[in-house]
Amino acid sequence: MPRFRCRACHRTFSRQSFRADYRHKKPHLNARFLDLMVRCVGQRQAAQSLGVARRTVEHRFRWLALHARAFHRNRLEGRSLLGPFQLDELETLEANRYQPATAAVLIERTTLFIVGTATGPLRRKGRLTPLQRRRRAAHEALHGRRPSQSSGAVGRALAPLTAGAPFVLESDQKPLYRRLGRRLFGARMDWRAHPAWGRRDRANPLFPINHTNARLRHFLARLRRRTWCVSKTLRHLQHHLEIAALWVNYCRGITRRTRTTPAQALRLVHRPFRLEEVLGWRQDWGRLSPALPT
Repeated sequence: MPRFRCRACHRTFSRQSFRADYRHKKPHLNARFLDLMVRCVGQRQAAQSLGVARRTVEHRFRWLALHARAFHRNRLEGRSLLGPFQLDELETLEANRYQPATAAVLIERTTLFIVGTATGPLRRKGRLTPLQRRRRAAHEALHGRRPSQSSGAVGRALAPLTAGAPFVLESDQKPLYRRLGRRLFGARMDWRAHPAWGRRDRANPLFPINHTNARLRHFLARLRRRTWCVSKTLRHLQHHLEIAALWVNYCRGITRRTRTTPAQALRLVHRPFRLEEVLGWRQDWGRLSPALPT
């Protein structure tokens, strides 16, 4: 691989210095690994399919999540999305059934563009049998009472909307959304609540967010409860959501009948990208990151 020398600082560099897979031993595995992570495959099975060690997959998973976060942030930098937006929360587990978790998802309604995601812990609720109450008490005696941080997760998911024009936010009738939205945005937010008990078909006003949540459960093995693939930590669940957002927004078409991606429909990019392209250039330099090919 040819190297070049800067005439100003006299340091040498190559084309690989500006690529996201800089210093990767097997960069050809990145696109295949991303494809496996959005096809409901666990990390152990992905390691077996790629023929690498499980530790290699774990390191590549963290790198991929950081790259996806920076890629999404750079695409939204300096842009103002008009909406309307829809918000909802997914409930899943963290390690076991006595540690439920929430995943807040914010989308642009017309294009199904995933604007933001955030995770947070929840305390197990609902109807519990006497045995389940004793087991929860024993679990809390060992690990402490589990906090319920749904408001923090929703606030982080709404963070991309903190600057811009007035917008419409649609959700179910959970009072937290209205209270938190008024505190963050004031009169700039027009909150429209719809009942959550209606049939979840195309006639439902919340069909876009319900459809997005159903797709996320289908794409990510971590969101399928009572399986070996359930997340052990909320940090890894957040990483997986960011990886899924990268693939859904910039690589996958809105429907199978069209190749138009959500980001392309919002005119954030000019065309859909292949997996090798979104994983090509480094994104951790902000505005100085190399531009994607048009």
